[in-house]
Order: sequence, then structure tokens, then C-alpha cells
Amino acid sequence: MKAAWFYGGHDIRVGEAPTPEPGPGEVLVRVRAAGICGSDLHPYRGTNPRRGMPIPYLSGHELAGEVAALGPGVSSLAVGQRVAVEPRHLVGCGRCHLCRRGDYHLCRERGKVGGQRTSSTGFAEYSRESVEKLYPLPEWVSMEEACLLDVYACGVHARRLAPSSPASTVVVQGAGPIGLAAMEIFKLGGARKVIATDILDGALEFAKKVGADEVINSARADAVQAVRGLTNGYGADVVVDAVGGNAPIFNSNVAMAAPGGVVIVIGGYFVPQALDTQDARAREVGIRMSNSYSMWDGVPEFKIALDLLAAGKLRAKEYVTHTFPLDRIAEGFTTADRKAETGAIKVVITP
Repeated sequence: MKAAWFYGGHDIRVGEAPTPEPGPGEVLVRVRAAGICGSDLHPYRGTNPRRGMPIPYLSGHELAGEVAALGPGVSSLAVGQRVAVEPRHLVGCGRCHLCRRGDYHLCRERGKVGGQRTSSTGFAEYSRESVEKLYPLPEWVSMEEACLLDVYACGVHARRLAPSSPASTVVVQGAGPIGLAAMEIFKLGGARKVIATDILDGALEFAKKVGADEVINSARADAVQAVRGLTNGYGADVVVDAVGGNAPIFNSNVAMAAPGGVVIVIGGYFVPQALDTQDARAREVGIRMSNSYSMWDGVPEFKIALDLLAAGKLRAKEYVTHTFPLDRIAEGFTTADRKAETGAIKVVITP
């Protein structure tokens, strides 16, 4: 099969790779759309190299496609069927107490098959997936929209960790796809007001389209003071940090939270963050880390996102600002990386 090989940094080469053979309980998916995630861009920029992982490697975990072949014992799907894919790196062992209670995303063996670490290969023509992580896709949902379900599921998980009420004010720091998805989910969940912060005007304009009631350019204004000004000095009931990387904003998350509020950190940081524990303790600000997604009251959060998308309640189609064929994936990564110049929100590769 044709695939993109990642050699580290900007070195991405399209070549041949063995087409996977689905084993028992597995399905071979013909990839039709795969999104470039922020976590894909970190090693591209050299800010979070895949230490200890073999080079070159295959990648791509935001994907959707069609069933190409069924492994032994699989009868719940049919060849040619359109499917949304919950990525392979989220497969738990299924036996530990974390998996049994629905928190498979916290399993110590997450992402391992037969003791070997594995992942989806959305940036290739085919990806081998576990059948229990595939969801039939309604005909009216496009492949490009479906590959955003991983993003939306992260937003669903964040809201589970910090349920909002009709009286809640929610601030989302970072108007990239994860932050935008969180805005949509919290707004659908009944939040009274959603405020978005970012350093790019284009991202903030898009945030208004998907539900932000107020926006703050944190490169030009003190975001903490602006949030307090928009909340009568009270602060936000929920602060969602969807920035991560090397941005030193952790203390601002806590500072803009209301007394008794909660900070949900979705973004992955690669440098230590400062925290004023005295202030957080005095105001009883809760801090929760949000890692991917799993189950909410026995229902897969990925399925919750899919149901919302299928019902027409999400704006996924508008997120897709650029598409590239697999042969031009390097150009796709450049476009996603230089979003201040390109205006990219979500870049999708179509193998």
C-alpha cells in the first residue's frame, strides 16, 4: 500500500508499506480521510520527538473509511461499509479494573496488541483496526466530517469531567480544533456563556461561528482581566485549556477560574508549568487533566460525538479548510503548521 513514512521533523516521504492483514477481531479499513492533529505537529516541529519509537514510522489517528477486509470471526460489519474509526492507540487490555469500569483510556496496556505498541495508520491507504472500535457511518455524514470525531470525543470527555449548567460560564483557551470542539460541546450542553481566547484573529472569528459568545485575543489583551471583566469580576466556572505545547499559561487558567471553579487541561505540555498553589487552594479551584476519552455512563464518548454529528448538531464540515492527497502530505503538514499564514483550521489528507 502507499503510505507516508515519518523520519522525524519535516522529513515525510511517501512510499510503499506492507498492507496489513486483519487478524481475529480485526478489520482492514480503506482510509478515505485522515486529519492532521496537533499531536502530529509536535514531532513535526521537534517539540515532542517520538523518543524510543522506531524511525521511520507510520501515523494518523483521526480517520474514517470503508471496510476493505474482515478478520476471522468478524461478522458485525460488511466489506464496503462506511465506518468511523476510534483509533487503535485507545484499545485497552479489556481485563484490568480500569477497562472494566470503562476507563480504558487509562489502561496501563493501552495501545498494545500482543505486548507490542500499535497505532492507526490513517496517513496510508489502509489501516488495521479492532472491530469493537468501528462505528457504522450514516450516508449523510462525509468522510471528512467523520475524521473529526476523535477531536469531538475529546470535547465530550472534557465536559464529562466538568459538567456545566445553564448558569455556567466556560472559557476555552486555544481556538484550535480541540478547543473549538470543546466550545461546541459545552454550548450544546447548556452553558450560558462561552468565551474563547487565542492569539490569532482568524481562529477567534471561526470560534464565533461555532458558538463562542465572546472572544479575547490574548496577544493584545490580558486574558485574565478580560475574563473577569466579562463575568462581573467573578471568573469562569469552567476553564478548558486546549493550548499545551510550550505556552506558559497554566497560572492564567487558575487565575481566570471562579472560586470553586474547575480547570480542565486537554492540551499536552512539554515544559514544566508554574502553579500558584496558594491562590488555587484559597479559592478551591479544581484542576483536572483530560486524556483522550473513553466511556460516559456506559456509552462510548466517541459514539456520543458520532450521534451529535449524525443529528446535524456539530459544525464539523466547516472545520475542514484544506484537503490534500497523500502524495502531497508534506504540503498538508506545512499548511497546518503555518496556520497564521494559511488560515488553516483542520487539514485533511485523503489517501
